[in-house]
Amino acid sequence: MSESENIQSLDTFIRNVQNQEVKGLLLKLKNEMRKPDVTWESVKTILSSIEQKDPELMTQTLSMLIKE
Repeated sequence: MSESENIQSLDTFIRNVQNQEVKGLLLKLKNEMRKPDVTWESVKTILSSIEQKDPELMTQTLSMLIKE
């Protein structure tokens, strides 16, 4: 999958999330992952926040990211 297809898939996934707080965290994750100097610590912090808010959505997010 090309990078633009990955971003489109992630954008579609995020648009379908109903919880606005979790949607904001997913957008933050997407923006963080686009940075050229992204660190694992920053991504891990955001993922941890998503897991605290919605563990099931966290599983779906990880599954989608791994497939892409």
